[in-house]
Amino acid sequence: MPQLITRDHNEITDLSWIETIWQQPVQRLFWLYNVPHHCLRGNHRHQKCRMVLHCVVGSVDVYVQTPEGDCRYTLSSNNEYLFLEAEDWRLMHQFSVNAMLVVFADRSFRSTIYFDQPYRPVTVVERSA
Repeated sequence: MPQLITRDHNEITDLSWIETIWQQPVQRLFWLYNVPHHCLRGNHRHQKCRMVLHCVVGSVDVYVQTPEGDCRYTLSSNNEYLFLEAEDWRLMHQFSVNAMLVVFADRSFRSTIYFDQPYRPVTVVERSA
């Protein structure tokens, strides 16, 4: 089940707190930027890989399907961290013009197995301007 954690900037001296929650080190770090507003990113879940999504600039909408239900998030503050379990199917969309989404993963790229099929039909609602 996804978990949105808000951290006070004064609490964050480094990102080891993510590793404390996972009880293992971050294995991979990548970022999404210059994504056109109409583009969809993600569209998958993983066999084992957990991720944290952190929008450091701008905003992005995240639609998540779990076996139990659907969740929607708007990451628009650089103190928000969205923790995703491997079984959380995710779709990132509605990137603002200047959005930069940093993604932390607990598995290397080589050891990651993807599943593209969502649990249910996907209904993404666009944010009003």
